Amino acid sequence: MTNDAGQMPPELRRAQELAWQLEAIFEADLVSAVLYGSAARGEYRPGVSDLNVLVLLRDVSPATLRRASQAARAWVAERNPPPLVMSVDEWRRSADVWAIELADIQDANIRLSGADPFEGITIRPEDLRLQCERELKGKQIQLRERYLLLADDPNELADVVMRSFSTFLVLFRTVLRLSGEPGVRDAETVVQRVADQVGFSPGPLLEIHRARTSGGKLRAEADSPLVVGYLDAVSRVVNHVDRLVHGDGARA
Repeated sequence: MTNDAGQMPPELRRAQELAWQLEAIFEADLVSAVLYGSAARGEYRPGVSDLNVLVLLRDVSPATLRRASQAARAWVAERNPPPLVMSVDEWRRSADVWAIELADIQDANIRLSGADPFEGITIRPEDLRLQCERELKGKQIQLRERYLLLADDPNELADVVMRSFSTFLVLFRTVLRLSGEPGVRDAETVVQRVADQVGFSPGPLLEIHRARTSGGKLRAEADSPLVVGYLDAVSRVVNHVDRLVHGDGARA
């Protein structure tokens, strides 16, 4: 990144400032720091989005981590999630079990300091598909449980729908990767492309996304088209991924 932080958007400038702090704290132990998530995709919304930073270190012993405790507390006090801190070895060995996370970061990241964290890393389509199916089915079960408990409370149900959407959006981007469409980033295009591919109405999901980004309210009665359509879309995507096998619609 450039050293001219004054020309950066505020969210990128703050992430870059954290990276400079970490450079001073960790010195040679810092291998890489990258910004990922909505800010790296150009979809950051103040007060709604998180600033997600990956930090790779040569050593992650308690003594090393303690050196950055004060900087991390200040970062979290600004309503950011804690940095994702891993050793380089841990990171490189995680491409099989964290295939979705690595693919999502690889697709949209801004390097703040150090080396390219993806040099020499290969994400296998079969690992991506298996994790996608596991995550989708787990999140679907959780969504159904919350629906069962909160069907008579529209306000709580609206909150569940809003909070769960971002996780499903990550998984929807993975569905596109599996079908040979990597690099689709903005939420509305992701929803539309998956809807076209799988066969569901994108309207309810687009309404949820727009309410999240604008801070608006949702009407979320249990039998409303929005809630029923959301649950239907999730079910159809789960079934779609369940039928995918490597070499039959699932491509790197």
